[in-house]
Order: sequence, then C-alpha cells, then structure tokens
Amino acid sequence: MCIESIINRMLVKYPLFGSVVAHSHFVEESSIETAGTDGKTIYYNPLFLASLSKEEQVFVLAHVICHIAFNHIFRSEGREKDLWNIATDAVINAFLKQDGLPLVDGVVAISEAIDYDAEEFYQKLLEEKKQQEKDNRNKEGQKQDSSNNQENSRQQNDENESGYHDVGHDTHAMWEKAIEDKHREEKSSCEKDLMDEEEKQTVEKDSFLSKVKRLFSEQKQKREAKDESQGEVEKKQESEKENEREEDIEKWSQRGEKDFFKQNKIERKKQLEELRDALVRQSHGCGDTTNRNIRNITSIGTSAPLLDWRRLLKEAVKYEIDWSYENAGIEDGVVTAYLEEMPQPETEIVLDTSGSINEVLLRNFLRECKNILSSSKVKVGCFDTKFYGFTEIKNEADIDKVPFYGGGGTDFDVAVNAFTRRVENKIIFTDGWANMPSTRIDAIWIVFGDRKINPIGGKVIYINEEQLKKLCHYETKGRAM
Repeated sequence: MCIESIINRMLVKYPLFGSVVAHSHFVEESSIETAGTDGKTIYYNPLFLASLSKEEQVFVLAHVICHIAFNHIFRSEGREKDLWNIATDAVINAFLKQDGLPLVDGVVAISEAIDYDAEEFYQKLLEEKKQQEKDNRNKEGQKQDSSNNQENSRQQNDENESGYHDVGHDTHAMWEKAIEDKHREEKSSCEKDLMDEEEKQTVEKDSFLSKVKRLFSEQKQKREAKDESQGEVEKKQESEKENEREEDIEKWSQRGEKDFFKQNKIERKKQLEELRDALVRQSHGCGDTTNRNIRNITSIGTSAPLLDWRRLLKEAVKYEIDWSYENAGIEDGVVTAYLEEMPQPETEIVLDTSGSINEVLLRNFLRECKNILSSSKVKVGCFDTKFYGFTEIKNEADIDKVPFYGGGGTDFDVAVNAFTRRVENKIIFTDGWANMPSTRIDAIWIVFGDRKINPIGGKVIYINEEQLKKLCHYETKGRAM
C-alpha cells in the first residue's frame, strides 16, 4: 500500500486540494484504528487503508483532507463537539458520495446534508436536539427544581467540553489537543511581543544599550548577507507554500463546503476540456524534424485503468529467480523458503512525444503506464522522428522521474524499430497523426482521439470520450454530473 499513490488519485479527483496536500505531512500510525488529523499532519493506519478498495482509500483520504481544508478543528470552538463532528462528517460525506466515492463502513451518512454547509447543518441538528429534549420533558411531565436544573446544566456543559467522541470511520481524538496547542502558541507569541516592546522601551532609554543593539543588528545583517544560500531559498519557498496553504484554508472555511465542491467540479471539467483540446490540436502534423528537448512533465498523478492489461498482455513470460514460501519447510523450528522460478512478463512501451502531443496528453499516457506496472515488468521510451532509448521502470516513482524527450515530427517506422526483437509485449501510445509504418509489427496501438489508423499487424484500441472522462476521474456512479 503506497500512500503517494492514494494521494495522487485523490488529487486527480480533487485538484483544489493541491496546496493543502503539498504542505501537509503524512505519517503511519498503527496506534489509531483508521485515520485522523491534528490540522497539520495526517495520521493513518496502513493496515486499515490496505483493507479498503482503491476508491474507498481515496474517500478516506479526501474526508480527512476536508477537515483540514475547511478548518473544521478550529471552527469547532464554542460548539457542542459531538454534534459538530456529526455535522461536518455528514456534509463532506454527502458531497464525496455525490462525486462517486463509496462510503466505507461506520461513516455518518445523512443524505439531506448535501444541501448545507457545516455551520448550517450543525445549527439544524442543534435545533432538532433542543426540540427533542423539550418534547421529552413535556412527555414525561416531570418537573425539576432550580437546583437540579442548574446541576444538570452544569453536567451537560462539562460533557460538551470534555472532548471529542468519534462518530464516524476517522478519529477526531486529536482535535482537542490541536486547539490547546494553538492557544498555547498564540499566548506565547503575545508574551514575546510584549517582551520585545518592553525591551525596546528600555533600550531607547539607555543610549549605551541603544548603540550596542545597533552594532549587533549591523553585524547580524552582514552575516545574513554573507550566508545567503540555497537552503535559505528553499526555506523561503516552503514559507510561501505554507502561506498559500493557509490562504486556501481561510478561503474555503469562509466560502463553505458547498462552494468548494462546486468549484472543484468546474476545475475537473476544465481538465477534461484541456485533454479534449490536446486531442484535436494537431498543428505540428507528422513532420520530419526532430527536437531533442526535455519535456518536463509534472503532477502526473494516477487514474483508473482504461484497459484490462492482464488480459491484453500476452502469455509470453520471462522467468526470474524469486523466493517463494508457498512450499516452504520447517527446519529446526525455522521456516525455510525454497528458491523457485516465478513467471514475470515483460513489456516495452514507446510514447509518441512529437509536437502534436502536449503535456496534458502525455501526462495521461504516463498514468496508464503506471497501471501496466501491476501486470508486468516495464520499459518506457520516447520517440518523434528519433527514438531516445528505453528506461527500465520498477515503480511509479520511476515514471515521475524519467526525462521525456521530443517535440518534433512523428515517424512510426522509428517507433516500431525501437522494440527489442524477443519482447512480445509491445505497446505504442499515440494520437495516430502520422503515416503508418512500412514494417509489420505485432504491437498494441493505444490511440487517443478520433484519428483512425491501419497498421500492418497488431491490435488498435481507441480511447473514446467515456474513457477520456475516466482519465480525469470524472465518472460518477449512479448520478449525473
């Protein structure tokens, strides 16, 4: 179970969470049953996440991120904690479900919450609770004297302030400590400001101390100018990211959950439109020029598999030596594995990186390459009118780091001649805009868009409109967008 993979899948579906995720920490924590946050760090039990489906994992991570993005922890002050927990969980779960994510067992699921922001739904629940308490008192017909009323009121307030009780699948146990820490930091900051002001007044009264302070200040400035380094630049960049994160949290906590999910839907539509535009812009044509420029592809992310790669990839396998415990024995109380030959298929993939392939389209080629990794060993290479060599891919992170060359014309003869002769799993990702190769090739052609091709040999699979939607995680389950 790779947390980075879950994060990437979540960001494809919720791009507006980008700044929040970029400056949040993710920590494995086996002492909690599920997942939770203190507003800065996201803690998760890896065994819990591993027990879920991929879509359920995205739901859990998105749910916890929502608590940070909408500032649910610090907005809880002055409210009945358990009722606030229910209100926030109900609202965000309703929106996540509307986006097609499956709710995991134990969540708060109240369908009408889809029409409310957290404060609105909390107020509704609070009024219902008060009305229910009033009805119960009237029904029972019991009268309590003033002292009992005061005692009960005090006990109820103590319960409301005693802590957060988990009401869903994620834990809110860290919320109270996060609030205490925030108050402690604010108090410390105020005390420091007060001390600085008192020190300033004292120094100003003493001319000698004023001179000393000025000398120290000048020396400090010289040291800072002399010690300017890359580390300081990185620190500044981190500070800017943190500021961006805090600004987004402030923005979305004020605008509310309903507005966020509305804007996120618009952003996802924009991504889909960019992908469509990439498929129709073929301004460079097939050309005959090469362009050995490095294509810097960032924020690749992941997407649901477009194809059943286990079925498509051929049965041809290359045997590797691997350790297996399937037929292990016990010798002197120690489990001993037997060395066995384990079948491991091999696949070579060539990516069209010509001028007609922009970053949006290439990014989606790469996402599908990640999906192939689960079914085969993979090597990836790029071509335009020149092939730039294969790179062995061992995990998803390798794809994120590979330099991608290209930007010139398109020559499919170059592509088909790039494959290793004995490797039978050959895949070509392209938009199809070039003359077909003269050489027969038994490959799988994955064509993004409407361009129809007729290569000699092989199999052609076209990625249609519905599959393009899957690339942006834009599908829903049982609801129209």
